[in-house]
Amino acid sequence: MSLAWEKRTLALAGLLQTVHLVSAAARTGMLARDTMETSLASVFVLNPKSISDVYQGTRGIRTGLGLLGDMLKGFNLNAHGEVLRYTLAVIQLERQLAGEPAMLNVLGARLAVIDAQRLLRQADPQQVDDQTIAELAELYESTLSQLEPRIRIAGSRQHLETPANIKRVRALLLAAVRAAVLWHQVGGRRWQFLLGRGNMQHALKNLT
Repeated sequence: MSLAWEKRTLALAGLLQTVHLVSAAARTGMLARDTMETSLASVFVLNPKSISDVYQGTRGIRTGLGLLGDMLKGFNLNAHGEVLRYTLAVIQLERQLAGEPAMLNVLGARLAVIDAQRLLRQADPQQVDDQTIAELAELYESTLSQLEPRIRIAGSRQHLETPANIKRVRALLLAAVRAAVLWHQVGGRRWQFLLGRGNMQHALKNLT
């Protein structure tokens, strides 16, 4: 039981971290590059041997684990309302995607190509350059953004109209959906936000 909850907690932390980055990009345009690259690199880990492979253990999702801990501690949803709204919207989008096998095939094939080209440009698989971000953004726009209901991003007009920032937001949304796929694969469900708090708090203690 505890191992299952640890997997769900890791996956949910990865999802929370990614939507937190989406919110930050839209509102301030400022992101920690290493945290963003860890979240984006996760989209290329399609057949992990364990969930730890997706985010380099807990090291790559420290921000997400901290955010999840804050949310569970006081269960003050108002303080994290936007992140929670994006999280639930991404989970809903992932369920829509699960019913689109053709789109899943397109995503898998395109991610393989983007990853191969990325690794030709750089040796470190954890690095995600601007060209890769642009390609991930285009992939999101041509696939997932066509599903309903579309995710509506709130933020500063200045940052939401900056082409480079728009690409980062779209690429991160693609990574968020990948985290939601992982969360569902390890048994994550929406009701656990309310009824699984104790189990996730216990799992967090073992992970941090």
